[in-house]
Amino acid sequence: MNAQIHSNTENIYTCGQFFPNKHTIDFTITDTGIGIKKKVNDRFGWNLSSVEAIKWAMIDRNTTKTEITGGIGLAILKEFIMRNKGMMQIVSDDGFYQFGYEGESTSLLSGRFPGTVVNLEFKTDDICSYSLKSEIDKKDIF
Repeated sequence: MNAQIHSNTENIYTCGQFFPNKHTIDFTITDTGIGIKKKVNDRFGWNLSSVEAIKWAMIDRNTTKTEITGGIGLAILKEFIMRNKGMMQIVSDDGFYQFGYEGESTSLLSGRFPGTVVNLEFKTDDICSYSLKSEIDKKDIF
């Protein structure tokens, strides 16, 4: 649903694969919508580059949604990936963004992708258990 709202398109494509020897599971979510740069710039009247728009979207509570809350999905994914030692890659328009436990990198691509691709890689040999702070706080009540 989020991908449809942000991309202004109805078609979202997903796939995933488990790699038992590498102890990873990869997911890809793709749309052929308007892209992050156009969505952010249209919403706020800015002129950000595609890389700047992607980096803006990664910040907790930043959203282009109107009349409903948002802006935590990518930030939560980013935090989980850091703790899990996974990786996230985003391609939108001519922007490339990558985040993993080794840090963050960005670049401009020579071509343009019509829409957005998000690649997620999670480590399956991670023995830690994760909860949102709000879930922990609720447990303390009961």
